[in-house]
Amino acid sequence: MKQEKLYVIEEKTYEAHIDEEVHLYGLLHQLAFLAGKIKDRRDMENLIDTARRYGEIAEEKFTAWRIPGRYLVFGDRKDLAELKAAELTPLTAVLKEHDAKIREKQRAASSNDPAYIISGSAFRMLVGDLFGLLAQYGFLHNRVLEVKTERQLARLQKNLSGEHPVIRRMYRRWGIPDSTGVTGFDMLESAIRRTHLTPYDQDGREDVYD
Repeated sequence: MKQEKLYVIEEKTYEAHIDEEVHLYGLLHQLAFLAGKIKDRRDMENLIDTARRYGEIAEEKFTAWRIPGRYLVFGDRKDLAELKAAELTPLTAVLKEHDAKIREKQRAASSNDPAYIISGSAFRMLVGDLFGLLAQYGFLHNRVLEVKTERQLARLQKNLSGEHPVIRRMYRRWGIPDSTGVTGFDMLESAIRRTHLTPYDQDGREDVYD
């Protein structure tokens, strides 16, 4: 069974049709009222004149509706295609426009905050390095608390005087050249983005509506 198409109609168009239907109902109701009150020739003439005038009003409205005359004769809904195009909008078109507006808002919101894709291995590496840094901090924290004498302090200072090889390996994995170190947040962020992240095109998705 062919799925029935769904359309969206503007509120003002819908309300205009309601108003016209109410108007036509009023005309028919008035004719019925006049017909029920006929008592003499004068009442009959009044009914005929009123019916002619109401017929003219109906013709004016029919012309304004732009319903093809063929439809009155054959009742073929294909003849309504032009009228549908003027008054109705396919639901799929409305949804596509809505999604396009949402994507435009997302692009505007993320223009200064672009999205990236990171591989699973790179993500695990960065998590491992974060954990390693936490472990190094915990170890150093405990060593500092254990210092009681100047001799212990001097020994700790000596152990920390050189660059730790673990940190140097992290630099290499993050994309920091061997000849430099991390001198600022922006430098570290730029190196990781360049080495491990791939820009994600949020508009690369296919439309889900036919």
